[in-house]
Amino acid sequence: MGLQEYFAQLSRGVDLVAECSGLSAADLEKMGASAQDAAELISLHTIYFGPTPYTGKQRSAVNSARRTGHTLSTLRQIESFTRRITGKLDAWNLRLELCATPSEQVTAVARRRLREMRVPRTYCERAMLRQHPNGLATLTVTGNGLDMADAFRTIDQQHPGKSFIARMLGKADGAPAGRTRVTTMAVLQLEDYGKLVRRERDDVMIRTTSGTVITGAQLVERACANEGLITVISRAQGPVDLYRFERFASTKQRTMLAAEHPTCAWPGCNTPAERGQFHHLTPWKHGGETNVANLVTLCNYHNGVNEDDPNAPPQRGRLTRQGGTIVWQPPHTSR
Repeated sequence: MGLQEYFAQLSRGVDLVAECSGLSAADLEKMGASAQDAAELISLHTIYFGPTPYTGKQRSAVNSARRTGHTLSTLRQIESFTRRITGKLDAWNLRLELCATPSEQVTAVARRRLREMRVPRTYCERAMLRQHPNGLATLTVTGNGLDMADAFRTIDQQHPGKSFIARMLGKADGAPAGRTRVTTMAVLQLEDYGKLVRRERDDVMIRTTSGTVITGAQLVERACANEGLITVISRAQGPVDLYRFERFASTKQRTMLAAEHPTCAWPGCNTPAERGQFHHLTPWKHGGETNVANLVTLCNYHNGVNEDDPNAPPQRGRLTRQGGTIVWQPPHTSR
């Protein structure tokens, strides 16, 4: 077959599709069609000649495609637009219009109709913070249009971040806004000092390398003289306990977890731990305990996609603790 005959066959468009009646993709491949071309021809035949509740629109579309002389490539183009529509009736209405549209105008008409059918996005008041790997962050706030316009005009476009923060942390309602509090955290590696013996009341008992059993608080007092927070972490078990010269138990577990993972523990996530959630590595309903060895901080999204149930079909993977370290298990090893 010469090129002229080949292009002539392609220009037959809908009639070429009609000749696929009674054939399968395998039959077309035996005739020399590629797997992709065979599947595409069968798909087009199903649309234009297969069973449908819109038989009247189907006949009109076929007749219109013949009259306009749509080639096979134009039919493919038409279907690339109709696939974007979820409603079958709306898809047929667009298909019918495009089949009656000259080939050179199909793209413009299809895009215009898709824009007209697009549901307008609904906006509401919200605030979102996205942390970036280079230390910067993007704050997105949606609010009253006039208020947002006024706030935007106060920003120095040469130094947008600095000027915005300076104004935001100025006086609001007569009181200065507070900056995020940064607390120094020191971490002791338990195995460098001794071995965990047991937990007793609100502390842990540690057998030191000299054989003496002391409390975690006593270990901290001997090892550190600086103010701040000190977390004891075991290489085998992960965080063991948190100490401060003035003890506070209400935020102990969260602060210990933040020492181990300052951001969401899911690989590649930079959401700060302070905006994270407690996550049980072994789910509570499966007997997991609420202790630090069985906890990790995850952001709201990754806490939701983490596969809590090891018996569930693997899809996104899960976090687990191995040798005292939090690791991500990919889906194929989640079970």
